[in-house]
Amino acid sequence: KKAEIVRNIFDWYLEGASAVGIKKRLEGRQIKSPKGKDTWSKHTIESILVNMKYTGDVAIADSGSSGNQYMLGDHHIGIISKEQFEAVQIERAMRSNVEITEEGRKRRNTKYSSKRKK
Repeated sequence: KKAEIVRNIFDWYLEGASAVGIKKRLEGRQIKSPKGKDTWSKHTIESILVNMKYTGDVAIADSGSSGNQYMLGDHHIGIISKEQFEAVQIERAMRSNVEITEEGRKRRNTKYSSKRKK
């Protein structure tokens, strides 16, 4: 059942729903959050959308002080495809109003909308 919820979150995002729109859908269907609460946070949904573990891959941190991470591919059976995960990451970048320039991060002059533009 939890896997189906994750699949729905990815599907809804690619259909154009924002994190807040997904939150409303989940709460409207009375689906409990991962912590068993009646309400979902926008942050929880955004965390799900960027977490590669749902594809079956895992990032493992180096135990030393170097801060290196290693990718362990196909660690477990994925809930979503790697292609769907990548599509969501591309969609997130297109919807974002943050640009990374030589001076650092800055907001674009256009008004932000986390919804897909039609």
